[in-house]
Amino acid sequence: MKNLRRYDKNEISAVSKVIKEGKYLSGFTTKFHGGEEVQKFEKEFAKYIGTKYALTFNSGTSALYVAISSIIEYGKKNRKIKTNPDVHIPAYTFTADASATLQSGGKIIFEDVDEKTFCMLPPNKKSSISIPTHLLGNCSSSMNYDNTNFLIEDCCQALGTTLRGKKVGSFGDFSVFSFQETKHITTLGEGGMICSNNEELIDIAAHIRNHAEYYSSKPYLGYNYRMTESQAAFGRVQLKKLPKILKMLSSNAKLVMKKLPNGIEFPYISKHVMHSFLIIGCTYNKNIVGVSREKFLEKLTKNRKHILQQDEKSDIKGINMKSGKLISKGYAVPLYDIPAYKKFKPKGGCSNVEKIISKSLWMDIHRFRSKNEISEEMDILNETVKEFQK
Repeated sequence: MKNLRRYDKNEISAVSKVIKEGKYLSGFTTKFHGGEEVQKFEKEFAKYIGTKYALTFNSGTSALYVAISSIIEYGKKNRKIKTNPDVHIPAYTFTADASATLQSGGKIIFEDVDEKTFCMLPPNKKSSISIPTHLLGNCSSSMNYDNTNFLIEDCCQALGTTLRGKKVGSFGDFSVFSFQETKHITTLGEGGMICSNNEELIDIAAHIRNHAEYYSSKPYLGYNYRMTESQAAFGRVQLKKLPKILKMLSSNAKLVMKKLPNGIEFPYISKHVMHSFLIIGCTYNKNIVGVSREKFLEKLTKNRKHILQQDEKSDIKGINMKSGKLISKGYAVPLYDIPAYKKFKPKGGCSNVEKIISKSLWMDIHRFRSKNEISEEMDILNETVKEFQK
């Protein structure tokens, strides 16, 4: 397969068209339906996921906050949940799930995850809101959340993932996606989307997205979480490329799997799941490799120095979006060990989460890179392992 670029003349042309027409945030009404590009992007995205509705946002974090807040408002109206509901989230995920919960007035209940998939285990008791994360492009082989009143799927890392032929994001009352620059597709660096089949929930979310208390005289607060026309135009082109991107990620991930050294294990994937491989979440066995993960990564970084230095010569500082070049231990601590969330730490912690954190090895060396580049990375990885096994 020809090596895909992060973006090309098609995205540039789409954004240039918006700039030339001067419609940067068109469609601004009391409800803000969005301009032509925003509305088309929403319809096309909803169709792709398999839901009736989709709403654009300026980030995945904003979308998460609005999803939780919308359900709380909807639940109060229908007397289905209390004002400050328990919100069940995995202890092994990005901080946005926790911060959005607190911002919306919810109470965090940390749940353990499946040791094989890294995805949240369904709560054992009745819950108001559950937010399982489809982590790194994987998905739990079960979406059995019958004991939760409202289900929000965090799909920020799993665009295109399917379970039994059905796309993640189509199971819950809400699903949330991110278009931040490190995700499967991007909307000029930041962006997000909410999907749902519930018209009333989507209506509440649309008002919160656009200063609900001012423009619509709603009894709840709203904010400016709108997406611009240029972002939507960029996103529409990216969405059309998504099937090719997913094919590239899968093909490159299989190459990584084929060349993994003994001591580094490829992630478990259920036969019912089609993984979208945002990150390859491996596990590290220090007993086989012969050294701690931290010392191994230190040596590996030195051995990869010539590869990493190539980014320093570009005009992009930090993450190079033309290619993934990150090999790390992943999330360093359970969310409940972050100071802001310590008071929500469950008694005894979450044993599976702590096991995963002690041995995880995240590999992002396959995105938007050639087969030769990946082969070089795997050769270095194997040689580094051999250095410790001599």
